This record gives sequence, C-alpha cells and structure tokens, in this order.
Amino acid sequence: MKKVVHVLVLAMVLLGVPAICAWLGASPEIWEGVRSFPPRTEDWGFRPEKLWNVRCPFSWPWFFGMVAFTIACTYALVRRAFGRAGDRAEAAEAGSNGGGGAAASGFSWHAAPFPRWGWLGLAELAVAWVFAWAKFDFCREIQPHISYMPLWIGYILVVNALCVKRGGTSPMLAHPLPYLLTFPASSLFWWFFEYLNRYVWNWYYLGVSQMSAGEYAFYATICFSSVLPAVTATAALLHTFRPFRDARFSGMARTNVRCAQAAVFFLSVSALGLCGIVFFPQYAFPLLWLSPLMAFLLIQVALGEPCVLDRLRTGNWALVFRFAAAALVCGLAWETWNYFAVAKWVYSVPWVYRFRVWEMPLIGFAGYLPFGVECAAVTAWIKPELVDS
Repeated sequence: MKKVVHVLVLAMVLLGVPAICAWLGASPEIWEGVRSFPPRTEDWGFRPEKLWNVRCPFSWPWFFGMVAFTIACTYALVRRAFGRAGDRAEAAEAGSNGGGGAAASGFSWHAAPFPRWGWLGLAELAVAWVFAWAKFDFCREIQPHISYMPLWIGYILVVNALCVKRGGTSPMLAHPLPYLLTFPASSLFWWFFEYLNRYVWNWYYLGVSQMSAGEYAFYATICFSSVLPAVTATAALLHTFRPFRDARFSGMARTNVRCAQAAVFFLSVSALGLCGIVFFPQYAFPLLWLSPLMAFLLIQVALGEPCVLDRLRTGNWALVFRFAAAALVCGLAWETWNYFAVAKWVYSVPWVYRFRVWEMPLIGFAGYLPFGVECAAVTAWIKPELVDS
C-alpha cells in the first residue's frame, strides 16, 4: 500500500506542480509545447527563434560554472575511484563488515562460461546496430521502429552475460521477476521526464511527425522500457570490478538523508526545479534531472520507506558512484546509437550548446550522473537486492 501511495503522490507532484504553475502564468509558447503530442518539432528547423541554443547562445560563464559545479560534486568520488586502490588492508577489513561488499579477488573472467544467450544478445546487438544506422529502402517505413528496442535488448543480454562471466550470476538470473518489473517501471519512469521536458525542451525528436498519437505512445512506451534494465545491468557489471567492490568509497562524508535539513533540501530543490522549468526554463533547465530525484526521496522519507541513500549515513558512497557511472556508460551508448539513427533525438539547451559529442553538448553528459542515482532509487524501490547484484 505504501508503494501505491508513493506512486500516486509522486505523480501528483511531478505532473501537477508544473501544470498549476503553467496555469497561473505560463506563456502561450509553454502551453504549445506541453500540449504537443506527439512532439511535432521537425518544423523547428525553419523556426530557429524557438530553439533555446539560438535564443540563449553559448556563454562561457555558464559553461565554466556548470563544469565547476560538476567537478565539485564528483571530485572526491573520482579521486577515490582512480587514485591508489585505497588501503588494501583497510579495504579488506571494511569489506568484511559490509563496507564495500565481497572481496574483488572473487571475480574474474573465468568465474563462469559466457552463456549461450549472451552470444544471441551479441548477434542481436550487431544486427540491430546495422538497422539503426543504415538506410534500407525495403524497410524504410518500419525502420524507425525496429532498431532501438532490439539494440537495447541485445545490450541488456550482453551485459547480463558479462555479469555471469565475471561473477557467476546477473540481475536477470538472480532476481528474474523483479528485474522483469523494471521494464514497465522504466516506461512510467521515463514518461515523467518526457512530460517535464515539454516545459524546457532540453531535447526533441526527429522522425516522429508522421506518427499518430496512439502510434507514438505505443512505440515510445516500448522504447522507454529499456532504460532501467540497462542501467541496472550495467551497474551490476561494474560491481564485479575492484574499484566498486573494495572499500575505497567507504569512510567518506556521512550524510543523514532522514534529518530535517535533508528534508528541507529535498523540498527546496524539487520545488525550485518543478516551478522553475515553467517560469524561467532558460535558467532552471539543469534541475530537470534533480527535481524528480528530490521529490522521490522526499516521499520515501516521509512514508518511512527504505531509501537507497540510507547507506550514506555510514559514509559508504559506493552504490551512488556505481549507478552514476553506469548511467554515464549507458549514456555514451545512447548517444552513439542515436547519432546516425533514422528516428532520433537532438538537443536544444541554453548557454552551453557547444563542444558536442555526437548530438550531446559535452557538459550535458553530467546530467547522466544524477539520473543514475534516480535509476538506483527506483530500482531499489522495486527490490533492494537488485542494486546490490
């Protein structure tokens, strides 16, 4: 019952707050973007004044400010990850009492044979990659619909197979039903981001203008279902490598997410983001990735649910860094496969639209880091053991 209440409250907050703000004082342009379904934005190429990267051109202060903020938030974790592998004696001791998990020495490429279904996934990934990038006349009409999901199903199978190869098991094998539930949960999860994006238009889609509303909803829901399973599997694979298994991320800053100060912080960031994307989207656009996480955590704490950040109370930041890194790995794959795709997304962000890697402006990859923590929070909410696979 708590989970039902959680979903209902979260839906009311994420959907309702921006809508109320828009009703109170949104410009016609905001309503135009929110009501557009499917998001028919291909004509924007002929109306560049509607694009944020044109209306708010590149700004060095914004760029350096966002780079500095990203470095400040990640420096300690990155230093632990790529510095000396920590004190091995301390790591072993912390690992034995739960600080960093099992010893890394228990994992190797010879832990188990690479499963046959992993080879099937690899073959599917290769074929789908060709269909994603090549332009074939014989399947021109259906090609936008037959590449994305097969690509990610292949990726999910391959990464789960690598987990088996290195560790003897994987999320898909260890927790089959909860892992299966991450697919529909992922669709709902990403639809929230799609809705919030209609207020800021950080990204928009090409190649969907010919779809009806029903077709777009159907195909988009299928595609969105791969997000959580992919990030969860990637995080599980990273868990088989030493930096994510020893205790180098233990003994860091202790953070209690169940104190009054944390609740005020969650509420403030969430409110600022959900209201800001309506009233000043050209400045609040980065909060699109933070406000849903803050709202989710605030509801968890208020309902007394276990929280994926509870382990920060002991100074253990391993899971946070692992899921942030997993989302970044998946982000690189998303952006790579998207670049030459027939149906694709492109970006229009204010102030920092430069130094692109594929379609994504370089600093935009920082958004995958909090997004990974959001994936961890939702996955742990479905089944806590999935985030520790």
